[in-house]
Amino acid sequence: MQEKNIVILGGGFGGLRTALNLEKSLKKGYKIILVDQNTFHLYTASLYEVAAGELSNRCILLPFHKIFKNKKIKFINSKVNKLDPKQKVVETLSGDKIPYWKLVFALGADTEDFGIPGVAQHAISMKSITDAEKIYRKLLRCSVAGKAGAVKIVIGGGGFTGVEIAGELINSQKCKLDIIVVEAAPKVLAALPEKISKEISKRLKFLGVRVITSTPIKEIKEKEVVLADGRLIKYDIMIWTAGVRGSRFLDGTDLPVDKRKALVVDKYLQVKGYKNIFGLGDTASTGVAWTATKAEEDGKVVAHNIAAIAKGSRNLKEYKVFEPPFIIPAGKGWAIAKVGSIIFSGKAASILKDFVLLYYLVTILPLPEAVRVWWGGECEVLEIRAPKVNL
Repeated sequence: MQEKNIVILGGGFGGLRTALNLEKSLKKGYKIILVDQNTFHLYTASLYEVAAGELSNRCILLPFHKIFKNKKIKFINSKVNKLDPKQKVVETLSGDKIPYWKLVFALGADTEDFGIPGVAQHAISMKSITDAEKIYRKLLRCSVAGKAGAVKIVIGGGGFTGVEIAGELINSQKCKLDIIVVEAAPKVLAALPEKISKEISKRLKFLGVRVITSTPIKEIKEKEVVLADGRLIKYDIMIWTAGVRGSRFLDGTDLPVDKRKALVVDKYLQVKGYKNIFGLGDTASTGVAWTATKAEEDGKVVAHNIAAIAKGSRNLKEYKVFEPPFIIPAGKGWAIAKVGSIIFSGKAASILKDFVLLYYLVTILPLPEAVRVWWGGECEVLEIRAPKVNL
């Protein structure tokens, strides 16, 4: 009997969780295929550390071949190019035409510039290891060039990523930095409780980061940011963290999407009108904040439901709207965390962040390997422990 293909597009938190859980649940008759443009799984919580050059003991880039060792999961290193839902085939840039029985969209989010002129041309986003390395290279250039005065960095957006990168960069030993976070909302981390926003603002001020709120960015020019109120801010490095949207690949399909360009899904995470296609994480509109926790939980639901369908069961699991726990670091040895109704900050939250990483690694790797990676990092896949940067 020919095997049925379960094709997963994207090897982030949600796609990887789907693949690993399905591999445990399904035996004969099904082939699990994961397609990703990278050869590694990126623990995105370490991106801000890569950008600051702190690459040693918490940089996590896990090669898929290590994660899938001794597992019946086929990995294809390519990028999805076309979808034919009628023929149930996806095509990759490398020319592979892959028929599917079930298809899972786990492509994550893309940067949203809201139509602001100059964002794409002059700003660096924070969505990939390449983005983080661009920021690091610019820091190195400034330090080598011996720039007079502080290196001016403007960060567009005061959400999770903007706060994390500001807190990490300000401690850079490469050169003196002047960092400004520009936020359109009345406060940083506008969607979170007031207590968290105030404490983060206090922490950033303590670190020497300036914050401008209630002020949208109107335009980004070369070396200059134009604010909505007419003010101009000079910069050496411009970082954009102000918005995300669903994968742009979806723009070229007829699949239903919401205003943030995420797939419209039913309670089982099946795409509306397409029972053989699932969406999860940042690719699926569920009313839950786009976080790694959401992606992982969605991955568990999708894996359960595909396995149930494969076994002829009607016992499908519904996704639940929930408030994900989170930990936001802001500088070395400090973070703020919210778990349920409990909010705490300082060294304890920073330590918890490290153990969250260990817990995650244990769920995707054998215990000895997980502990090794947690203790020493896993960046050698790109040889960025001691980066060779072309200046």
